Amino acid sequence: MELKDEANYYLKPMNCPHFMMLYKTEPHSYRDLPLRWTCTTTNYRYEKSGELSGLTRVRSITQDDCHVFARPDQIEEEINVMLDMIGIAYKDFGFDNFRVRISVRDEKHADKYIGDAAIWDRSETILKKLIEKRNWQSEIGEGEAAFYGPKLDFIFKDVLGRDWQLSTIQLDMNLPKRFALEYVDEHAARVEPIVIHRAILGSTERFMGILIEHFAGAFPVWLAPIQATVLPVGEKFSDYAAKVRDELRAAGIRTEVSAANESLGKRIRAAEMMKIPYILVVGEKEAAAGTVSPRHFKRGEEAAVLISEIKEKVLEEIEKKSI
Repeated sequence: MELKDEANYYLKPMNCPHFMMLYKTEPHSYRDLPLRWTCTTTNYRYEKSGELSGLTRVRSITQDDCHVFARPDQIEEEINVMLDMIGIAYKDFGFDNFRVRISVRDEKHADKYIGDAAIWDRSETILKKLIEKRNWQSEIGEGEAAFYGPKLDFIFKDVLGRDWQLSTIQLDMNLPKRFALEYVDEHAARVEPIVIHRAILGSTERFMGILIEHFAGAFPVWLAPIQATVLPVGEKFSDYAAKVRDELRAAGIRTEVSAANESLGKRIRAAEMMKIPYILVVGEKEAAAGTVSPRHFKRGEEAAVLISEIKEKVLEEIEKKSI
């Protein structure tokens, strides 16, 4: 235990040893592999108070952590699955300004690395080939590999042009040996598996911080905390506003009512400042016709539509994850 900044800190391992011990609880055959275990868990890192920065530099880190236990001949297939997941996640969030650092050995200092040289050669070749095939912007990080294996690090630029690492895929030829992990291969020999560590978002806190800055708080409708707000022009239309809200909520659309205790203009301005995607104004005409008068926070005012029509429109944007 160590006292820092008037708080007690304890040494805690990362998640990796837990998965190694989980693997050891049962014997394994080559037919069992790959084994994929995923958990979202919290790790801790002491950062000096002057280094802390919003969500991007924190002491409590939530990771979407995964460990895959695989045979050497499964490395390419497993990493390809992970790259598919990363590509889908980034596309959904509208991220396209990233590059991949392919971290390989410094061959002049081969003694710094552990593991079979043939597996290193094959693994580095696989990583390079898979990234080249996707035409993603990349660079070779010679000497940037971990001592236990090569890796892929995904580097993003935020709206201020700063580089941040998010996703990572790491090949590990160290922990299986240290924990004496093994499986029985097709020749009845006991051999060590390869462990692949991966995180899609990396640090959830850092990802959220970069995401908020990326959209400048103006989230697309599928991602917005409040997707629609209903504004009655006066108190007597509050019941109709509640009806609209309830219909949209029943369809799974996150909807609130902005009560008529201030002027309509002031409430519209407040909703625009909150960057709520859809502002739905309702008054006498709308209540009589069963419609709403929508105002989109980017497109401005739009023609009045039936409640069912605005519902379908919002749901379509959510389904398509329109950016």
